[in-house]
Amino acid sequence: MRGQISLEFSIIFLALLIVVIISTIIPSMYGYGRLVETSLASLGHGALSKLKTNIEMLSVLDPDSRIVVYIRSPPGVWEIDDHNITLRGDGFTISTRCDINLNSNVRYYNRTNLSVIEIHLEKVNDTTININWT
Repeated sequence: MRGQISLEFSIIFLALLIVVIISTIIPSMYGYGRLVETSLASLGHGALSKLKTNIEMLSVLDPDSRIVVYIRSPPGVWEIDDHNITLRGDGFTISTRCDINLNSNVRYYNRTNLSVIEIHLEKVNDTTININWT
């Protein structure tokens, strides 16, 4: 029986063909830029969530407590305004509100590329946390 292929091989081949077709259709439908934008927004959401978690953790500690946080930040502008933290990037804006007052050494912290940011958090008193961007 020359020239015949098994049923299992044909199913595997068709499944692989379908995967290739789907993986090329999705970026074509939404565009590569949209795919990158969604990825950066997801990364920004994770970074903002990690920062807020550490701020909330520090808020229950004693005054003069300190935490150093390393986050992977997408390109964008970080803004600290009283209780709010906002990350504005190319095509997305993510913000959150904390229960404690936030002071920052800079009002806007601009990142032009994907990078790891070192952030020093210090609890000043029961109602305030200082954020120092380095």
